[in-house]
Amino acid sequence: MTSPTPSRSARSRTRRRPLTLTALLLSAALVTGCAGSDGGDGGDAAPKADRGGSMFSIGFVGDQLEGEPTDGGRLSISTFGELRSMDPVDLIANGLSGGSELAAIYDVLVRYDPETAEYEPHVAESLEPNDDSTVWTMTLREGVNFSDGTPLDAAAVVASIERYLADEGGQASLWSSKVATTEATDERTVTFTLAEPWVDFEYMLATAPGMIMAPAAYAGKEFTPIGAGPFTFGHYRPNEELLLEANPDYWGGEPPLDELRFHNVQTAEGTFDVVRAGSSDVGVIREPSVTKEAIDAGFGGAMNVVSMGFGLIVNNREDSATGDVRVRQAIAHAVDPEGIYRRTYNGVGLPGTEMFPEESQWGGAAGPEIDLDRAKQLVEEAKADGWDGKVGYLGIQVVSQNTGLGLEAMLAQVGIELEAEYVAGSADMIQRVFAERSFDLAGWSFGTPDAAVFPELYENFHSESRSNAAGYASETMDGLIEQLGAAESEDEQQDLIDQIQEEWNATIPSIVLGAQPEFVVWGDHVGGVVPHVDSMMLYHRAWTEK
Repeated sequence: MTSPTPSRSARSRTRRRPLTLTALLLSAALVTGCAGSDGGDGGDAAPKADRGGSMFSIGFVGDQLEGEPTDGGRLSISTFGELRSMDPVDLIANGLSGGSELAAIYDVLVRYDPETAEYEPHVAESLEPNDDSTVWTMTLREGVNFSDGTPLDAAAVVASIERYLADEGGQASLWSSKVATTEATDERTVTFTLAEPWVDFEYMLATAPGMIMAPAAYAGKEFTPIGAGPFTFGHYRPNEELLLEANPDYWGGEPPLDELRFHNVQTAEGTFDVVRAGSSDVGVIREPSVTKEAIDAGFGGAMNVVSMGFGLIVNNREDSATGDVRVRQAIAHAVDPEGIYRRTYNGVGLPGTEMFPEESQWGGAAGPEIDLDRAKQLVEEAKADGWDGKVGYLGIQVVSQNTGLGLEAMLAQVGIELEAEYVAGSADMIQRVFAERSFDLAGWSFGTPDAAVFPELYENFHSESRSNAAGYASETMDGLIEQLGAAESEDEQQDLIDQIQEEWNATIPSIVLGAQPEFVVWGDHVGGVVPHVDSMMLYHRAWTEK
């Protein structure tokens, strides 16, 4: 059975502290999905999407393998994207961009349980805040060593985090703005002193900053993947596989498996095909129609649902066609997510213009309304001031084209001419969006699971964030995001999130098309996979009956 997402009232009874939502800026490849059936011209009124009922909810899916683990064997995992660097600095670690692989090598200081919405110590023995959550004290487990035999002590933790910040790893700007000092106060104790309260600080230690690297990993000219995780680096063969080998000296006990093999399959259909055929034991799927197919076929696994998981990043800079807020508003009023999902995902999924859907813990506030008359009026006003009525759309070849066709038809109805351009892959997309800033609209994801909204919003929409690829700037939004980071109760967080949605509707930083289910599917011979934050999986207890 799929485990339902707890209601807000149920969560508030079981959590130590209120939670927000997590940060996850995914590469462009995560957004656009594989082309689905054509399903019309994209401009017609589409039938309501099949939201999958309780199928698209956080937690385990299906019956889970129980009993004593079988020792030995290899687990073959079909990933969403190929991990090309073993250095946590080089990516924002999540389950779709290499986070599970890195967690297997380095482990995490804190583990998040998606079903209970609770953080719990992992490599750390404890992590406790003071009364106002401005000082967090972490005690490390005794006797934990890196795979090279050196101790994972407080000095190693501080050095690893300092190196992560110096090299500007993911969310480094957020950490630097919120954390005043990180000190090794004794051999096993690290004290984090914050600039202001942050009740969800645990999240940072559950993700890439909390993947502690051995000093020897970054001591030389070239990075060497040395951690304290349940597996050690075996080899990496580009476009073929990443092989990890069991760490017999792992602090939690030698893992049941001998090896983990990660390999990339380009499409969601292909991923499910290899799992169904038995040539992969585990697969990562981010297309709702394929997820529904897998669950209907009786496959189990673990589900995450991310808000703002499917949409368009919009260039807010003055030299872009979309730098005019009236143009952004017109696009938001013209684009119907139901029609886009019909084209892209065969009508299956969680479409909507709101930042946080009804399936989210934080859902409630409505997004921009579909209003073609208002969109036409805004277009006419912008054209009267000299705009030529053209907007560029950047997508990925093949996988984005149905989405592009739907956008083209919808925008044409209100007088906007969409000029589509398709690049070869996500690396080209990232180059155009992050490095060149050469885009108006681009297929994108701000995928935000129900674990920490503040880091996601800060990284992507605060004017001082280095990761703000949209170039969006609003003093009102900056203030609301900062207040959200310091909020001390769930009610206060919810009120601020609702205000953030109001400011979003007025200024249109980007376009939300819907939330996305992220499904890690596995065969019925697989047991012991432990879900973690941001769709990451931990494999220290995993085993296979094969």
